[in-house]
Amino acid sequence: MPKKKNNTTLKAVEDMLWKIESDAKRAKLIIQHVIEAWWWEIEIDLENIAWLEAAAAKLWSWTEDDGNTTVVEWVYDWYFMVWSDKKKYPVPMNYSSKTKLIPGDVLKLRIMSDGKLIYKLIWQANRTFVRATLSKSDENKFTAITDDGEIYFLNQAAVSYFKWKTWDELSVIINADWIWNFAAIEALIPQAG
Repeated sequence: MPKKKNNTTLKAVEDMLWKIESDAKRAKLIIQHVIEAWWWEIEIDLENIAWLEAAAAKLWSWTEDDGNTTVVEWVYDWYFMVWSDKKKYPVPMNYSSKTKLIPGDVLKLRIMSDGKLIYKLIWQANRTFVRATLSKSDENKFTAITDDGEIYFLNQAAVSYFKWKTWDELSVIINADWIWNFAAIEALIPQAG
């Protein structure tokens, strides 16, 4: 019996050492990312603004036949649909989480006469799936860190709902065509053993 207990202990220590090595590699990549981030964020912001302006020409707003319902189509930016008149329509976090929205997705919003907002995903941006580790930012917000050191902000409602923990392995969804700092959570990756 003691031999089996020793094997279990050795396996646990081996797993801990592997985790420490993996975390150290990620930490080095994050430091490198932070050093370069300021320049990249300026470039990314300008790129995304130009892309959103180009998308605006293809989207619509109209009033339905009942005369009481307004319909707006626009690109999701992670928190809002922002119409060309700069009016912001907040997208509920639970809808964003359940639908796995990413920046660049196009939504249709029906504004009912009683003020109720009904969102519907009508076009998905091109998606890429990436393996990442759940972490927290300095502001105590959940983030996903890829093996390449990229940091993506996550829907806080999704993480809280599923009660995932820091360092859980995730599959996240990012926009394949444009660089955004946001990702949707596809799933938790089960740990072997």
